[in-house]
Amino acid sequence: MTNPYIYVPDLVADMAECDANYIRLRKLFPDMDSEDDLQFGIQTLGLKARTREGATVVIRIEERCPFTTMVSVDVTSKEDKPLIRWPYLELRVYHDVRSAEVVRFERHRNFRYRYPTPNENMFQPDEKSQINKYLGELLNYCIEHGYSLQPVEFS
Repeated sequence: MTNPYIYVPDLVADMAECDANYIRLRKLFPDMDSEDDLQFGIQTLGLKARTREGATVVIRIEERCPFTTMVSVDVTSKEDKPLIRWPYLELRVYHDVRSAEVVRFERHRNFRYRYPTPNENMFQPDEKSQINKYLGELLNYCIEHGYSLQPVEFS
């Protein structure tokens, strides 16, 4: 008899999310093949008095190989507090299949597609899927609310 509460990964949806993350990342960082990093700001809405605050996003190439690139994504703001802060992400970008997945989220790495519950790290059964969806939401937010930190010069 099978347990109806066992999580079954949706590999097609997970791969579609990783493929979409590749497209989002290339849209944000089109010069990934020649540049080593990209810095830009994003607007965040503060909770106090609904003021606009900003955060800085740094997308950095950590390692280049013929078919893959290791990328780090770090978001920082002046409002970083020990309990409320942006997570640090490392991605593996597969150029041959045009896909990007999270391989490190803060200090955790090499996520499984399914975790038993309970487990010692308190991961959700679909932890890997959730982290890749989070990356997609972050990249979409950067596309929609990102701005240059350098003044734009018109010639």
